[in-house]
Amino acid sequence: MSLQVRPYRSDFEETVKNLSHKAWILFKYNQDYNHQRMSCVFNEDGNLICVGYLRHGIADNHDVFEVEMPTNELALNRMDEVRAALFPTFMETCQKLRNPNKKTKLVAWKDFYGDRAFYEEKGFSPFQTYYIARRSLEESIPEVRTPVGVNVQYHPMESREERIQYTELENQFYQGVVYRSVNMLEWMMGGPELHTISAFEGDELVGSVMCWQTGAVERLFVIPRWRNKGLGRVLITKGFEYHLKNGRNEAETLVHEQNKEAMSLLESMGYTFHVKLVLMSMDI
Repeated sequence: MSLQVRPYRSDFEETVKNLSHKAWILFKYNQDYNHQRMSCVFNEDGNLICVGYLRHGIADNHDVFEVEMPTNELALNRMDEVRAALFPTFMETCQKLRNPNKKTKLVAWKDFYGDRAFYEEKGFSPFQTYYIARRSLEESIPEVRTPVGVNVQYHPMESREERIQYTELENQFYQGVVYRSVNMLEWMMGGPELHTISAFEGDELVGSVMCWQTGAVERLFVIPRWRNKGLGRVLITKGFEYHLKNGRNEAETLVHEQNKEAMSLLESMGYTFHVKLVLMSMDI
């Protein structure tokens, strides 16, 4: 008897929650996932061992569907079977949700689920390379001055208008697998901790960074006319200070290999780049 793949149903909710809190809370509260189908993989004993779904991103010239397939210990020795069982469902979902007028890419992080050979056999090839950048907060933090003409502060985004404005500006700098929707932002704001620090010139949002309880200092952006004035360093430093205040001893972020400007800035702030992640993709 082989693994069984079943569409998500409401009576699976507690089982999914036990396997992956992230998947459960995404499908329960993030409105982006109402139109997407989660696939549940069960073993021969009727135990849930994996849930598979796709995260939808948008770039200028193509749509992106990123593979997510959290598992539990019952799947550890059966990942080849799990991938083979879910792959047809992923393809079907892509075809159902894709924009027929745009190129579509199905992408997967080879480091997340092992076996690069499986993806290569299906027609995937290397697409993008990222690094996880880390910085010890036990080392001294450089002193920086906020540029004249800008105010840096906590940004709670209490109104939907503010959240729409923030998302539209942020997505000018982050697309593809890191694209964010207003629904995604609102879902994250409803979680245990998202602390956003933003820079304003008068009432205009000109830069920002986000902090998470994991120690992440991520999603840094500064609009072009405020670059090369030290504002990025100020925002990162404010992130360090926030995490130190909350008892964390390390900060990390994800950076694209080709974003040399960002890598140089992070290196100047004491980050190192020890973990390399390769994103594999295939055209649909």
